Amino acid sequence: MNERPDQSPLTSPRSERVKKVAALAGRSARRKQGRFRIEGPQSVRSLLTHRPELAHEVFLTERAAADHPELVELARAAAVPVRTVDEQILRALVREPAVTGSAGERADGTSRGVTSSQEAASSQGALVSPQGVVAVGALPAEDSSAAADAVNGLPADGPVTVVVLHEVRDPGNVGTLIRTADAAGADLVVLTRTSADPYSPKAVRAAVGSLFHLPVLTGAAVEDVLAQLAATSITAAATSGYADSELFTVELPARIAWILGNEARGLDEATLAAAPLTVRIPLAGHAESLNVHTAATVCLFETLRRRQAGA
Repeated sequence: MNERPDQSPLTSPRSERVKKVAALAGRSARRKQGRFRIEGPQSVRSLLTHRPELAHEVFLTERAAADHPELVELARAAAVPVRTVDEQILRALVREPAVTGSAGERADGTSRGVTSSQEAASSQGALVSPQGVVAVGALPAEDSSAAADAVNGLPADGPVTVVVLHEVRDPGNVGTLIRTADAAGADLVVLTRTSADPYSPKAVRAAVGSLFHLPVLTGAAVEDVLAQLAATSITAAATSGYADSELFTVELPARIAWILGNEARGLDEATLAAAPLTVRIPLAGHAESLNVHTAATVCLFETLRRRQAGA
């Protein structure tokens, strides 16, 4: 284990070092420290494999180190300090209060307006076992112009898939959508400034490592993203139950950006009107609609199916 000589071993779950890691449940603490928390062997493995430059330190129990020796090797190769801690301290590292930070800020990075049931569900994230592995990473800076730059940096020719999350407020949904975008071969995920923080513990857990597999940009204004998509010949597409065209019969452009909206309200009228392509997903039963993740999965994998069929 490569412990730093200037830091003593962690022996108390009440130590300031433990409290600082636990505090990363709150968005304000993440911004103040410039750090975020990664839990579980799969997510930490992805961090160390794909984005080792973000890794600050790794905490493992003795059992986890024995079960996942590759994590120790990956950390050593990236010169990332590894701390061996007991189970009690590891649990303290991921302890999450139900509500932290300023008024309206939840421990999981959601903002005011989240219902009490959503808040209760979010606080249950503290019950998820990190399986003996926790890492701390450097928090990427939020830059409102970075998303437009990333879109502009995509290949000028050939197929492109972008996922834009606009006002997606639940961090679990954000993480799951990032994982789905990764699985469907998306090139880029962009979150507008009104979406939940993808670096909250709940979102990082839900992404299960995919946060480190493809570019994920935050802090964008949806108007700027739509303008940059148009400037780079990427068609913004949205789903609407009132659209004339059906997803499975309409022609999908090779360069496409799926715009996904709020869990309860969907996309606002201005954003829907700005999207050059709107489609509806045909429903055979009595359900009135699909939730945002299911709709995204259908659209992204239909895009992938078409692309593979035409290859």
